[in-house]
Amino acid sequence: MRPKIPAGDPPAPILGSQSRTRSSERVRSLLLHMAPQNWPSQERSGLKGGGAFLCLLVLLCGLLISISAQAAPPQVYVVSIHGTVWPGTAVFVRKQLDTAFQQGASGVILDLDTTGGSEAAAVEIKQAILNHAAAYPIAAFVHDHATGPGSLIAVACKTLAFAPGGSLGGADGGSKSDYQAAASASGRNPAIAAAFVSADSDLPALAVKAGDPLTLTATQAQSAGYADVVSALPSGVLAKMGPSLVGAQLVPVELSPWNTVALWVTQPWATVLILAIGLALIMTEILTLHSWGVAGIFGGLLVALIFAAYITVGAATWVGVLLFLAGAALLLLETHVLPGHGWPAFTGLALIFAGLFYALGGPGNGALYPAATALFMTLAILAAFFLYLPRSGVWKRIGLPLRQTALGGYVSSDDYTSYLGQFGTAVTLLRPSGTVEIDDVRLSVVTEGEFIAMGTRVQVVMVQGSRIVVRGPE
Repeated sequence: MRPKIPAGDPPAPILGSQSRTRSSERVRSLLLHMAPQNWPSQERSGLKGGGAFLCLLVLLCGLLISISAQAAPPQVYVVSIHGTVWPGTAVFVRKQLDTAFQQGASGVILDLDTTGGSEAAAVEIKQAILNHAAAYPIAAFVHDHATGPGSLIAVACKTLAFAPGGSLGGADGGSKSDYQAAASASGRNPAIAAAFVSADSDLPALAVKAGDPLTLTATQAQSAGYADVVSALPSGVLAKMGPSLVGAQLVPVELSPWNTVALWVTQPWATVLILAIGLALIMTEILTLHSWGVAGIFGGLLVALIFAAYITVGAATWVGVLLFLAGAALLLLETHVLPGHGWPAFTGLALIFAGLFYALGGPGNGALYPAATALFMTLAILAAFFLYLPRSGVWKRIGLPLRQTALGGYVSSDDYTSYLGQFGTAVTLLRPSGTVEIDDVRLSVVTEGEFIAMGTRVQVVMVQGSRIVVRGPE
C-alpha cells in the first residue's frame, strides 16, 4: 500500500533544485512510513538525514536478492542404485539422503537398475526413505530393473516411475511384512506388494498364480497403481513429485574414483577374494620368513584396502582395525618371540577374526559371511601352499632349476652338508620353519611343508646352501 503523503504539499516542479529537494523529501517521507514502528525514535529520525539513501540502497539489495532467489530453480538430486544391493550400497544411499536434507534439496530421485543383493540392505534403504519422506519428496525411477531386494526400495517411494522397458518385483525369499509396510506407507495396495514375494492367490489380470512371485512390466504396473508415470528420462518424474518441481534442476550425485572403488570392494564376493589373498600372503610371511618381505607388504596392502573401503562407505569403525592389528601382533609374538607356547597364536587368530567381523560392519551389515568365508579360504590356501605344493610335481619342476648346489658352482659361507642324514630334536614348533638341535648345535631349519611339534625327532633330508630341510617321523 502506497504511504499517504500530506495533502497540503503543492505539486513539485519538473526541473530545478526545488524539484530535487522535493524529491528527496518524498523519499525520506516514504522510508519514514516504511520503517518499523518499534524502531527507536532516534533511528526513525535519522532517516530524515543522509541515512535515507543508505536505507534505500539496503532495500534495493534485498529486492535483488529476493528476485535472484526466486529465479533459481529448485534442485532435485538423482542418486543411482545400479548393480547389486549390498550393505555398502545401503550406507551410501543413506548418506546421500542425509546430504540432500542438509543442503536443502527440493527432492530426490533414486535411479534403480538392480536385480539382486541383500534383503537386509534393502530394508535399511527403505527405512531411510521413510525417515526422510516428510522432509522432501522421494521418487523411484525404474531405469531398467528393480527386481529382488531392489523392488522394496521402489515400493517405499511415494512416487514410482518406470522407463518403458522397466520391470518391478520378483522378490522371492523376501519378507512379505516389509513389502506390505512399505506399500501402506506409500499409499499403494499392500496385497500386490506382498505378491512380489509370493502371491497369496491367483491374480489372472497380472498373469501370476498363487505361490509364485509377481513381476510387473511398466504397463502392468500402471494398471495396478504401481506406476505413476512412464518416462524415458528421470526428468519426466518431476511433475508427479509436485507442481513446484516442474522444471527443477536435476543434480546427479557424482562419485569420486575412490568412492567407486570402495563400493566395488564392499561387494561380498570382492571382499572375500581380496581378503583371502591378503590374509594368505600375510600368514605365509609370518610362518615362513623371519623378516617382512614383498609377500607381507602386498598382503598388508590388500587387507588395508578392505578396511579403508568399509570405513569410507561408513560400514565400519576403527575398532575392527585395532583388533585386527592386535591379533597380527600376537601371531608375530608366537612365531618370533615365544615359539611353541600356543596361546599367543590362538588369541591372535581370535582377535583377527573379531577385527575382520567388526571392520566389515558387524552383525548389522552381514559381516559374518564375508569374514568367515575369507578365513576359510585363507586356511585352504595355506594348506595348499604348505602341504600339497611342496610334494607336487609342479613344485619339483619349478624348484629344481632354483637349487644352488656345489656342482653348480655355488659355495655357501657356512657348509651344512655334514648334517645331511643326521637326526636331531625340534626345540621349537616347526611350522614349517623353526629350530632343531643336532649334537648340541642349534640350527634354523624348515620342513617339507608339514608342521612338526616341539620335541619331535627329525632327520635332515636336504641341504641347499644355508637352507636345511628336515622331515619328521613317517
